[in-house]
Amino acid sequence: MKSRIEFDNEKCIWCHNCELVCSLYHEGVCSPMLSRIRISLNLFDAEVKAYVCRQCDDPECAKACPFKAIFFNERVGAYVIDEDKCKGCGLCARACPYNIEKNIIVFNPGKNVYMKCDLCSGDPQCVQVCPSEALKIVG
Repeated sequence: MKSRIEFDNEKCIWCHNCELVCSLYHEGVCSPMLSRIRISLNLFDAEVKAYVCRQCDDPECAKACPFKAIFFNERVGAYVIDEDKCKGCGLCARACPYNIEKNIIVFNPGKNVYMKCDLCSGDPQCVQVCPSEALKIVG
């Protein structure tokens, strides 16, 4: 069964804990630039948005990858990037129709690979640390 992160902007308090725990869990550092979830505040309408992989049914990113680095992980219930297969070409990021809005598939310059939400191997840390319960896993 496929899962994804769902965001309730009415509950978000814009603390960015989700971004920090994501980068800490995956990269060992607290760096929003290395997070697989992005929280943004539109100052014109005061709307908070979360940008995270939508786990599409027929993902363009996976179809675009010439190295077959993006695959559906049955155990996790999500499309993930195999960092050992990723060559950092960026075709996945360019193919994602949601990546234009905000970086959902992001480049990690330290590893020379692209990364996106992988649901933390089935236990999304962002959901665990959100103090206002603005994030939840569905599916």
